[in-house]
Amino acid sequence: MEFGKYLVLSTAHVRCSTGELLDGWAKLSATEQPLAVSSTYYGWFIPTRPVEGEPAKSLPAELPPILAFARKLGCDHVLFDSDGPTIAELTEFPW
Repeated sequence: MEFGKYLVLSTAHVRCSTGELLDGWAKLSATEQPLAVSSTYYGWFIPTRPVEGEPAKSLPAELPPILAFARKLGCDHVLFDSDGPTIAELTEFPW
């Protein structure tokens, strides 16, 4: 049996344009996604593993610090939820 740990954050920690990008990536096949993204009704579920090489160039600037923050907490994934909490350590963006 395997268990994971994830961090729940408000979608306010990503720009609206990043949300649109994540929606688009979620519709692609897994091999086409620069970052594995699963769309949820209220946001997105993404892994925290580092993104390297060519795919890293397509990541919006706010995502790598969020993923690094979650990794420091021992989290395997981040769940962005529109009703999730905001935290002072990460930038917030108006929607």
